[in-house]
Amino acid sequence: MDDEWEEEEQLVVVELSGIINNDFMTKCRGTCKILDIDSEKPMMQIGQYVFAGEYEDTLGTCVLFEEGPSKGKTNGGPELKYTCHTVRKLMMQRIFLTEKKECETSTAGSGESGGKEEAACQK
Repeated sequence: MDDEWEEEEQLVVVELSGIINNDFMTKCRGTCKILDIDSEKPMMQIGQYVFAGEYEDTLGTCVLFEEGPSKGKTNGGPELKYTCHTVRKLMMQRIFLTEKKECETSTAGSGESGGKEEAACQK
């Protein structure tokens, strides 16, 4: 059996909503951590910001270009080369995480139906 890894590259258009600015994205250099990208509710972390989202159909088509060096153009802008297109995008909304409390459930009382259920939570 062949145990070699096979890599697959996939481009995803992501739209971020929430409190985040372009300066922060430049400082992070676009690096992020993505969890469950193939699921219905993927999550993403960029620096200290956490986002949760879902895939949606776009209104029209998203076209992606790769930026290359300008080759003697008078306008001074970069040269753009078509990469791919998609009709879906990942809409991500910023979320705020809170510490999960550990809960222990115990049953008190006697008899089958006379017991009371209590939950003791601690931080």
